[in-house]
Amino acid sequence: MSGNTAALRAVSLAIYALFILGLALLFWDSFAAARAGLAAKARLKALRKDMDGAPSAPRGAAALTDMVSLAFGLKGENSGLIFIAGSLGLGLTVFILLAVSYGAALALYGFLAAAAIPYILMKARLQDLRVDMSREGEQLLTELLNNYRIGHYNMREAIERTAVTIEEAPISRRMLLDLSREMNAATGDEEVKRAIERFRLALSTSWGDLLAANLEFAELDGIRVTESLKDLAEGVSDARRLLEQTRRETSDSGMVLKVLFPVMCILIYLGATAAFGLTPAEFIHNQFGTPTGVGWAIGLLLSYALSLLASAYVSRQKMDI
Repeated sequence: MSGNTAALRAVSLAIYALFILGLALLFWDSFAAARAGLAAKARLKALRKDMDGAPSAPRGAAALTDMVSLAFGLKGENSGLIFIAGSLGLGLTVFILLAVSYGAALALYGFLAAAAIPYILMKARLQDLRVDMSREGEQLLTELLNNYRIGHYNMREAIERTAVTIEEAPISRRMLLDLSREMNAATGDEEVKRAIERFRLALSTSWGDLLAANLEFAELDGIRVTESLKDLAEGVSDARRLLEQTRRETSDSGMVLKVLFPVMCILIYLGATAAFGLTPAEFIHNQFGTPTGVGWAIGLLLSYALSLLASAYVSRQKMDI
């Protein structure tokens, strides 16, 4: 029996390795494009540091609070701490349940996986929000520019007017309404900067960073940003056409990944029963009744969840310049 178990583990390890290799080959070009995008964002961040008065992102607890607020709608300065407490509570619950039956080593593994799930979900929700809002960018910038001109270059009035007049961009409308309320309630420049930063965080694109800088320059420094907004609108319009082309090229990758996981599970079962002579009951016991089997099952499910997130991230790219 021990020989069959060792052989089953070897087959499972080989299948996992082929699974990871297939994912790498499938998304190689997309990952290369993502790396290029990260490099471009790093250059843009360095450029913003050289711009006197450009908005700077909050760090630590403030940044986590803003992300939790955007992803789950939790308001208040303590939402970040609540999120951390909830993540740790979930991880500790899983740790206790696994420690009773399988020991501390596997329980620690389960704790790390369970505690990471809320953060993964938060990042996934943020990604969906940012993708949808970025694809509203052309309409957002066009409406904002028009209202900025109509309002005689008063940016706060332009934001309020755009939040009312923009029609087919529900996420941008909600974010602009929040931005307008926070700016009107602000008692100083720092609170205005924080409101603009939260709006920038909702976009998290290169053109969103530039838009936030323009909002701050126009609102706090009185600089006329008409030409800059016009250039941004034209750049986002070009990005939309490019995105439509790349979306058609990557539409099949997500379907391949969804089929790959159940096929892999079937192959593991057939390898255990047909090739090594295990009965279904023995297979279930080895897979879910032993610490090693449960560890492999948790790793498999977690890797598949991460793969789906990676696929969603690659296939649903933000409209950026």
